[in-house]
Amino acid sequence: MAWGPDSRGTTNRNARGGSEDRRRRKKYLLEAFEADQTLEGRPACRCFRCGKLLTEEMVQADRIKPGIDGGTYARNNIRPACEECNRFLGHRLQNERRLAKK
Repeated sequence: MAWGPDSRGTTNRNARGGSEDRRRRKKYLLEAFEADQTLEGRPACRCFRCGKLLTEEMVQADRIKPGIDGGTYARNNIRPACEECNRFLGHRLQNERRLAKK
């Protein structure tokens, strides 16, 4: 990273990796879980939960073993999900854990 007067001193990385890591992960999901059809002529895969066709812009990586349990974004621990399903599953897991603490 180049340091200079305009540098924030941070990178574009977090638990999911940098932007290039996320692009590679989406490309992998499209290739590994390729659907039997394309969407508007572009490669697509299906959401593991609802079956919706997803392009590279729409697909999200869902961790099979959640991050809270030590799951990573390794290729053997991810599957394609749409935003709605991914959000629903995350909220459900959060609520289950919160209720279990009571």
